[in-house]
Amino acid sequence: MVPELPDTHASISFLNHFLLKRKYPHVACKITPIDVHGKKVESCLYNIDKPIVYTIPLTKMVDTQISNYLIEFFAAENLFIPYPAVMINHHGNGFINQVHSFNRILNDIFEDDSINKTQVKEASVDVVLDNKTDTFLLFTAGPLHCNAPLEVEITTLEKTYKKILNMVLPRFGIEKISIKNTFHEIPNGVKGILKAKQPQQLLFYGRMLTGQCTSDGAFSANHSYYDSSTAPEYWNDDRPSQRFYPFFSNLDNIIRMYPIMSPSNLMLSISLYAKDGSQLAEKQFGDLTSPDNRFLNVNVNSLVSEANVISDDVSTFAVTVRASEKMPTRVSHQLVYGAGALNTSINISLHNPNVFVPEGKKSFKWGQAIVGSDYDSFVGIVADSCENPLINTHEANVKFYDDTGEILQKNFSIPNGSAVKLHVNQELKDQLKNTNDVKYIWITIDSEHHGMNFFSVAYNRVTKHCSGDHGF
Repeated sequence: MVPELPDTHASISFLNHFLLKRKYPHVACKITPIDVHGKKVESCLYNIDKPIVYTIPLTKMVDTQISNYLIEFFAAENLFIPYPAVMINHHGNGFINQVHSFNRILNDIFEDDSINKTQVKEASVDVVLDNKTDTFLLFTAGPLHCNAPLEVEITTLEKTYKKILNMVLPRFGIEKISIKNTFHEIPNGVKGILKAKQPQQLLFYGRMLTGQCTSDGAFSANHSYYDSSTAPEYWNDDRPSQRFYPFFSNLDNIIRMYPIMSPSNLMLSISLYAKDGSQLAEKQFGDLTSPDNRFLNVNVNSLVSEANVISDDVSTFAVTVRASEKMPTRVSHQLVYGAGALNTSINISLHNPNVFVPEGKKSFKWGQAIVGSDYDSFVGIVADSCENPLINTHEANVKFYDDTGEILQKNFSIPNGSAVKLHVNQELKDQLKNTNDVKYIWITIDSEHHGMNFFSVAYNRVTKHCSGDHGF
């Protein structure tokens, strides 16, 4: 599902990974605009058969006022994952928001039995309330008319604010919930933990688009994530969970961890790593109890300064969480990058050594980057030594694609624990001359060993609004 939002142009972008990764020659993409009354307008079918980036504009596809676009993929072969790696892009004045697909219609009642068996609250929402910025939730109705309560609560160190909002929407309808307008009693500057309990909807797996917006309509949002604090799910031992991320010295690098893990007492530490994969510094950042009314916020740039490390010498930083007893299976947090205005906040789950890795597993990762005269775009290709500690160096083959196909190929040797960080505009300066319009580039990383990961962030040079996401 792709929502139509005011004052933006919606589109989808995806690489034909069906062909490049799985060798499926014939795939079809069907797009159905749905109007504000929940009625189907018309459908278009696209053949997905070339090794290229497919960018499909949605806004103004039809003359009718649209609420949502239903995107479906069909193939004779097993598509393997329940929905493909598709980026949803909303382009507005001074910003672009990118988020991977987050809402989906379930195939049948049996999938509904499995997917919707356990209901938990949605979380992983950064609350920012000031004179220029509001926080919002975008609620989506499923394939049936919705008339049900949505519970929204914000917990601060002092108290909990709660509202129950009745969502009355036609099928596939959307409603944007402003936190400022919903909680008039909350003063500007308050920080807290926001959770939302959505009504259960038949044949629908609904996440929420959540983030910050400014008074001029710009926004930066990503999808919500499970609040697992009521679900006791643990590994059989207490081995730590960890993950490595690219450190972008020209951006703010922030880790924000909410108490939404299975009931536990956790300890957070962050380590800095050099370009050769050696550790530069490490610092403990205190305990986190889940559930609780307190969250952790760590500015990694400040850690670099405190450690007397030159920021350009830092290649990656690792987030490590240890448990006093058993380790929760889901340990998630927000990876936040910023350039001075709206930040991008990406939900990530940490790796754990209990996860089964098949023998001989390789890396094939891919993701989107944004290029254009008004945007700076950065990609971090990380060799995660937590995910694969047995390799000293990854030999990575990196390919760049646009709507014509492959446009550039480069090879990198990446020491385990470090990252290659690419300024995409510079990498493609010869291939994309005079690119004034926004263009969606996709990048693939191929390695003989597992443990490679992909992260992308872009910002508008004038407004400094950021958007980013992880790879697939």
